[in-house]
Amino acid sequence: MKTLLFPVDFTDASQNAIHFAAEWSKKYEYERIILLKSFYTSMYENVIMAGEFANVDQHYLNGIRENEKEQLNIICRELSRLTGEKIQVNTAVSELPLVRSILELVKSEDPTMILIGSDQNQVSNDAFVSANVIAIARISPVRVLIVPSTYTYQPVENALVPFQFNTVAALDKLNRLHASRQWKDVKLFVLNVDTKARNLNQDQVFKESETSLHNYLKDFHHDIYYTANKSVINGILQFEKMKDVQLLIALPGVHSFLYSLTHKSVSEALYKKCHIPVMILK
Repeated sequence: MKTLLFPVDFTDASQNAIHFAAEWSKKYEYERIILLKSFYTSMYENVIMAGEFANVDQHYLNGIRENEKEQLNIICRELSRLTGEKIQVNTAVSELPLVRSILELVKSEDPTMILIGSDQNQVSNDAFVSANVIAIARISPVRVLIVPSTYTYQPVENALVPFQFNTVAALDKLNRLHASRQWKDVKLFVLNVDTKARNLNQDQVFKESETSLHNYLKDFHHDIYYTANKSVINGILQFEKMKDVQLLIALPGVHSFLYSLTHKSVSEALYKKCHIPVMILK
């Protein structure tokens, strides 16, 4: 059963992602959506609460939990209304920390993808899922789709794929997308941000690498672009603003965009600067 895993935290980012998840699931023929809520609360947080509020007890915490379960059920009903009868919408709750909860569900439910609503540069104390975007993206064994809170769903006609020539082999991951008939008409804008402008002086090695690139992408409508920029991230974001693209696809690999997710500049780009969804392949 083709499944989308959707962790929620009741913020504006999650609320916006509800409508995106519904449209995406219908477009790409998902059969099930699992809404996940982690009720994990750290010991430190409990100590702070107890210190600030003398009347905080288990009864009080149970009340909060019941309220959140009802909110989860409301989202479930809303998604069911938006998706229709063909897509099954379930809820899952966990006492584990969010990242561990996701890993357990990936193991038991075998989702095709994890969808995360990101609040970008307006991180609030309640944006628990958004605050864990980087951790989820790094550990997830299945692809992750990060949806900015300001983005409204659009069908994907053009997708931007940043790459480096030493990660060309990672493009083979795209073939898993191409197996779905909905991806066959998507055009790929394959972008090499060449900080040394080597494309201006193309030698035999460069030409052979480009030929290999075309071979990897032979099943896709695609164009290859080059841009010289001292910053890979700025090069990607500038290109995204110039072109009509609805999705950025990040490739796996040691030298890739994904590997750099732990770097501050890339994290900031994901949260604050990239205004389209980012799909991280695995």
